Amino acid sequence: MPTNTFFNDIRLGDKKAFDKLFLAYYGELCRFAYTFAKDFDHSEEIVQRMFVRIWENRRKLIEPKSEKSYLYKAVYNEYLKQRRSENVRKQYHLSYILNKNDDAGETTSYQQILPLLNKAIDKLPEKCRQIFILNKLEGLNQKEIAEYLDISIKTVENQVAIAVSKLREELKPYLHLLPATLLFIVFH
Repeated sequence: MPTNTFFNDIRLGDKKAFDKLFLAYYGELCRFAYTFAKDFDHSEEIVQRMFVRIWENRRKLIEPKSEKSYLYKAVYNEYLKQRRSENVRKQYHLSYILNKNDDAGETTSYQQILPLLNKAIDKLPEKCRQIFILNKLEGLNQKEIAEYLDISIKTVENQVAIAVSKLREELKPYLHLLPATLLFIVFH
């Protein structure tokens, strides 16, 4: 297996060191990515994008204590980035559909409630807010959040439940304004 000198050489622009690192870990990282991506093509795409990011940001590379640990974490983070961007696209699509298909009254209520919802989310305790956003707005499941934040799944469950309860209480006077789709996303 490679030694930590690869990162130093890559930071200096050594393409051969980068190629050796890629060849040494590519297959192993693809197998790792498959454990959560559940698709071979998607797994390869995740690993390839992660290596592209390493090369593009090579001047900022800091030699890790363990290349293997660093690469595994980088692959998982790349997977999370892709999931988030997919979820953002879905939300924009949902928003487009809501705005296109809703009557004027429902669109107006959606525009009225969104700032109130954002304000209520901002009032949540920091960790609770972070977990709620990862779960409800970025679409990560509880296991993914637990792994990403290095906490237990039970903690994630509890924090989501606390957030939903606090938001329900905070938005109680405005719940009648929430479109059904938004109610489902936030409170389900």
